[in-house]
Amino acid sequence: MSRHFPLTSSAVLLSVLLGSLLPLSTVATEQDYKVLDAFFDHSFQRRTSALVAIPTYRSAEPTNKQTVVQNFERVRETLKSWADTFNAGQKTLQLEFFEWRENADDSHPWVFGFRLGNGPRKFAILTHLDTVAPGNDAWRPFQARVEKRHYRGRETDFLIGRGALDDKGPAVVSLIALEALARNFDETDRLADFTFEVLFDTSEETDMSTPAFYAQNPGALPELGLVYDAMWTVAYEKGIERPVFSVPLGVPPASGLWIESLDTYPGPSNQIADSATAVIRGSTPALLAEFAGQVQQSYQEFGFDDPAYRKAPLTISADDHGVTLQTRVSGAQHGSAPQENRAGGANPLVSLAGFLAHLADTQVLAQSGIAQMVRFMAWGWGTQVFGEKHPALLARHDDIFKADNGTTYALTRFVTDAGHAKATLEIDIRYALLHHHTRWDGRTAQTLPGNSDFAQILMSLVADFNAQSPGAAISVTTRTAVGPDLKDPRSPQFAAVLDAFAQVTGQASPILAIGGGTDAKGHAELIAAGALFTDKLGPPVNFHGIDEGAPIEDLRQGARILYQLFLNQIPPP
Repeated sequence: MSRHFPLTSSAVLLSVLLGSLLPLSTVATEQDYKVLDAFFDHSFQRRTSALVAIPTYRSAEPTNKQTVVQNFERVRETLKSWADTFNAGQKTLQLEFFEWRENADDSHPWVFGFRLGNGPRKFAILTHLDTVAPGNDAWRPFQARVEKRHYRGRETDFLIGRGALDDKGPAVVSLIALEALARNFDETDRLADFTFEVLFDTSEETDMSTPAFYAQNPGALPELGLVYDAMWTVAYEKGIERPVFSVPLGVPPASGLWIESLDTYPGPSNQIADSATAVIRGSTPALLAEFAGQVQQSYQEFGFDDPAYRKAPLTISADDHGVTLQTRVSGAQHGSAPQENRAGGANPLVSLAGFLAHLADTQVLAQSGIAQMVRFMAWGWGTQVFGEKHPALLARHDDIFKADNGTTYALTRFVTDAGHAKATLEIDIRYALLHHHTRWDGRTAQTLPGNSDFAQILMSLVADFNAQSPGAAISVTTRTAVGPDLKDPRSPQFAAVLDAFAQVTGQASPILAIGGGTDAKGHAELIAAGALFTDKLGPPVNFHGIDEGAPIEDLRQGARILYQLFLNQIPPP
């Protein structure tokens, strides 16, 4: 397939600086933006709120698979009804629904969307409609509403709700941009050579349907696809490793105090848990009562591996049968950026496990499988997120993913599985180039093939711990979800995104290296960009977190960039 891009980045940036765009492509007019802004004002909040109200997250619950398929069918029919209403007001250009499912009886892989036109030159916006788990219900995750939040130096309106930012709000914006294009070019033949489309993934947070779709339909790849699910503009993404550590629970001791269970609030491994809860059992009510009376003070006095560490708040409840300890999250919750959580918040699992490890080390708590696992967590990572405890094995950075953005480790999920008599720990690893077996040549745009080095690294780490720590043996299994993905910022696809950004904002876009894994991986034609104009994932946006919020002005500005990106491909009359 030939690749045609009418503007070069340098030409557009120069023309922006000069105050007048070079007449090499169709330029957005005030009328264009008037239609686009009117569509945004009329439908963004209403449509996004309707999608937020339909839960579309996947979980391990047995009934979830059927529920999520049914809910996506509701979402699909809702979107089709909006398109039908829009099409009724069109003369010649209408939105055409499309859908692809590998298995009609399965929930994934599954993508659907809308096309405008059927010409040979295809340009696309890619989004997703699945979300991470809602977390606790106290923040009303499925009841979208507008709140004022302090953001980028001023108070601004945020649309709050699970998926408002990741990625239902951006999905709605993409559809609005497509509608504005159809409205502004209706009853013309200017789009005869083009196909513009918006594609919705249904499993981006888990298995990613979009790569499967393009693998089985390579002719469906666009000349340029903007993956509208990050921030402006992403050139490099870390690799993703998903290890699971296990330990047998063992037999409860005959006397003393012990950890019966430790569990995080249900959710995916790429989300720092909302809370962590441990249940302490004892051989006598008196032991439990004494422990309950002293544990809060002990927790507050305990010094973690960094005196400046911000520990999660601890709550305690007790009766004659046990003492329950619970910590709660604060700050950023995206597993791809644990350094943000550590800098301004607290990981509840890290805080509680570190404290429990201290109690096990000082023999307040008896040896057990869970005690062994929390000691491993404290020994292996402590409160650190860049692998500082074992730098020879775990710490890596390079010229792309620099020292303050190297390989990261987010301890996200802990499950006590009494039925299988084991406890498991999940860690979300986002890794730099030097943790991948295949080295990058420094030039070729690609997803690095093969696996990471973590199978050997983590086996060595576990073996070192087991050798020096008597007790139940820790084991590990791991898989490389995807290698690091590297785009060429000088490519015509990347330049086209930079062009549209500069035309709308009058500024050059940042070029980012991130930990997040997007649907842009694996194809030079796909560029991850937007919706955020910041690379911070914590408050007030709370990407993957409690109180997730979409800054409405960012999405309004993003709608203009998407529209301009489409428009730049159309030659002037």
